[in-house]
Amino acid sequence: MTNRPILIGPGIWEELDSYDKNLKSKFIRAFRFLSMDMSHPSLRVELIRVGSDRFYRARVDPNYRIHFERREDCHLILGVGPHHLQGVG
Repeated sequence: MTNRPILIGPGIWEELDSYDKNLKSKFIRAFRFLSMDMSHPSLRVELIRVGSDRFYRARVDPNYRIHFERREDCHLILGVGPHHLQGVG
């Protein structure tokens, strides 16, 4: 288990700001878990394949997910939001 940095673009922070305080804190907790250990049980990470594209989806709560790519040296957050994000898996 190695700590892996998480890259979060400005659009992701804007999306997080639109959620209530409780949900936002759940996302931040999930980011911490993801950074420390991608296999943390509460994340329930799954690999998603869409054609030749591959990315991961991690659970924040029963209704919300983090979609991300795993790179050599970091995790790149692609999107946050409801279980099935428009345009992301």
